[in-house]
Amino acid sequence: MQNSSQSSQGMITRRRFFRDASVTSITLALQPHVQKLFGQERQEVYHNPILGGDHPDASPIRVGDDFYLTHSSFDYAPGLLIWHSRDLINWRPIAAALLRYYGTIWAPYLCEYDGHFYIYFPANNRIQVVHAAHPAGPWSEPIDLGLDAIDPAHIAENGRRYLYTNGGQMVELAPDGLSVKSAPRTVFAPWTIPQSTRIECTCLEGPKMLAHNGYFYLNVAEGGTGGPATSHSVISARSRHAEGPWEFSPYNPIVHTQSREDRWLNLGHGRLVDTAQGKWYMTVHSYENEYRTLGRQLLLLPVEWTADGWFRIAPEIAADSAIPMPVPGTSQQAFADPSDDFDTPKLGLQWSFWHEYDPSRFETAKHYLRLAARGKNLQDTSVLTNPVGGHSYTVEVEVEIETGCEAGLLLFYNPEHATGITLSSIGIHVRVGNGLTFDHQSSVPKRATLRIVNDREEVDFYYRFDGQAWQRTEESAEISGMHHNVLGGFLDVRPALCAWGAQSATFSRFRYWPEANPPQ
Repeated sequence: MQNSSQSSQGMITRRRFFRDASVTSITLALQPHVQKLFGQERQEVYHNPILGGDHPDASPIRVGDDFYLTHSSFDYAPGLLIWHSRDLINWRPIAAALLRYYGTIWAPYLCEYDGHFYIYFPANNRIQVVHAAHPAGPWSEPIDLGLDAIDPAHIAENGRRYLYTNGGQMVELAPDGLSVKSAPRTVFAPWTIPQSTRIECTCLEGPKMLAHNGYFYLNVAEGGTGGPATSHSVISARSRHAEGPWEFSPYNPIVHTQSREDRWLNLGHGRLVDTAQGKWYMTVHSYENEYRTLGRQLLLLPVEWTADGWFRIAPEIAADSAIPMPVPGTSQQAFADPSDDFDTPKLGLQWSFWHEYDPSRFETAKHYLRLAARGKNLQDTSVLTNPVGGHSYTVEVEVEIETGCEAGLLLFYNPEHATGITLSSIGIHVRVGNGLTFDHQSSVPKRATLRIVNDREEVDFYYRFDGQAWQRTEESAEISGMHHNVLGGFLDVRPALCAWGAQSATFSRFRYWPEANPPQ
């Protein structure tokens, strides 16, 4: 893994860049209300999402002129990837806080207190904390706080530190923030969601905290993360004290999907952040209509403060509008291309393993990635994944196998639900996602180039042996059902490299295109 801003930026500058055409094609005129918020002068604009693909529960903090965030790792490691930005729009990874697999990680909370940085996070529903002198690390080993909860959020008042969790619970922390002083107690009750709203559950979770102008503001998520399109929402309350009592905002729900016809569904987990120029924004995550397979993507919405100290999202601003850049003089750049020549000494930050991180299993830096086989099949191996965004995309890799190894390229949701193409000593194998596999070529070389073309969730598979023409398999797949509402797990579909059986596989030239790109 890269452990410094300098090394990760060096990795990124060697890559191509892209932005999904479905995002850049939006050319909506700025609304008059946006002009009132940001002035009449011509400005560069941005479009949501600001991080495409699965980056759930992300919420930035500002440190001077810099912004940092982390997000849920779920079942992947390294975990708690740290991202950096200078303008709240263009983000690049700089480090990972967790270099081993500690379990399923949901909704981490990055914060700064007295010049030191903390990430409070649940691993397998038990609250942990890591800390560092700088967001780029190095980060400490996790410390177990002994709390069975999820979704922690930190706030301090007059030197006393508190942690809020799901269900309106709160505990007081020790002065160093690394242990708990009190038993959990309930200090916040959910806002009453109108009965006319179609939701999954009340599910009071996702607290986010802010101290501002004499008030403490508490944002929570209600309505359920998945389920109907209108389930999720951001609810806000304020108090003169960090422990409450709390009064609800007259603008609740602050953020909420109005209709299942909207582009952005299940909007929630909102956290406020300001710029050095005094502008305010809220990050939220959301599923994209018809593309839930991408997971929950990160959106940024402008915030306005009212004369009586409340905040709201300007009602004329939609999540798919063109919005002025938060920092003047900047422009929205393409997302980093995750293609990899495997020419750096450490595995690139775009990669993560399912349910493990074992550096002894792989070797990189010589223009290849040698990956030891793990397990007997897909159900008991650990794949190496690379989350991406975009309605259509293409991935390709060269693979060479040793005797007894089966390896290849997947679109992976979990071990029971994946589609892809693999190479073994007895042939080319295609998995179409519902447990069916098909075999091609009874005798094949031990080296091939594999390509997967995802064309708006319909997937084609190609392979080529050295010196031969591309061949497309008879079988294709359809993956629109590979998402949380069908399969559970709060996961996404992502490209993955796999190797199981015996010995190892060698991968080279992993390539990504942000469009359907079948071989010519």
